[in-house]
Amino acid sequence: MNRRVLWVVAAVALFIAAVVAIRYRSDQFAQFPPVAGPAPSTDPFEPATRPHPPTNGPPVRVAVIGGMVETGFWDALTIRFETETHIPIQLVSTGQKDIISAIFRRGGVDLITMHASDAIINLVADGDARDPLPWARNDMIIVGPPADPAGIKGMSDAGEALRKIAQHNAKFVVHSSLGAQDVMLSIMDPLGITFDPASTTILFDDKQRRVLQVAADQHAYTMLGRIPFETGRIPNSGLIVMVRGDPRLRRPFVVAIADPNKFPGVHLEQAIALQHFMRSSETQQWISEYGRGKWDDEPMFFPVAPSR
Repeated sequence: MNRRVLWVVAAVALFIAAVVAIRYRSDQFAQFPPVAGPAPSTDPFEPATRPHPPTNGPPVRVAVIGGMVETGFWDALTIRFETETHIPIQLVSTGQKDIISAIFRRGGVDLITMHASDAIINLVADGDARDPLPWARNDMIIVGPPADPAGIKGMSDAGEALRKIAQHNAKFVVHSSLGAQDVMLSIMDPLGITFDPASTTILFDDKQRRVLQVAADQHAYTMLGRIPFETGRIPNSGLIVMVRGDPRLRRPFVVAIADPNKFPGVHLEQAIALQHFMRSSETQQWISEYGRGKWDDEPMFFPVAPSR
């Protein structure tokens, strides 16, 4: 028997052995029931499992205010955009406005979104960003002690509620740098409402947790974002919702694009596509329904007038 024949015989023997081994292993594993995987989520607002990232050109590199990411809203928006355009989104930074602004100024980020504020306007004024446009809103609520000394619980007119707080000289705590003061004054000033300075505490920091604790300690009212309060991201310190649902309590989010004159490497075409998508009538309609019923009967965020 020559060497070639020996090789053929050996190959056939190895093949037969492999078939026998596979059949044996299949019989062995058939004795065991399949292992159950994790049950699918029953949360209708949990973003679906993301498919393989699209590869249609470079990604849009984004910096996003923390609340949108923490609630799952941004991830759901990302999936919609990537599915429709096949342009990937890369989340570079998320957190408070000062954090994402600093990251944006370093370069390597194509698009940023946060509340309308001095922070984003300064990015435009300094030549770091361009084309700031509103695209969504969140809303604030008035909370207070269960005793409700001003008798405002259940009201939906924030102006009349603030008027009653002023008339009763009830204590009020406001955080100046979280947008609450701007919202409050935009309601009070046209109505000629003023608070007694002796009953008003203004805090100059971004710590909502501290604001709620101070308000609870003083048995005072305060104003803050509905989502962080409803989700329990910050302890309520015994305070309860008093006033909600007034459109005047809403604050806009702005989206801006990195200025290519400052950052030549910006993925401009992709960033513009995402900005247009965020302001489109289809996305605005989606925003108006997303999250409705998760914590209350309102959507998670609110739309603005869509672009045409």
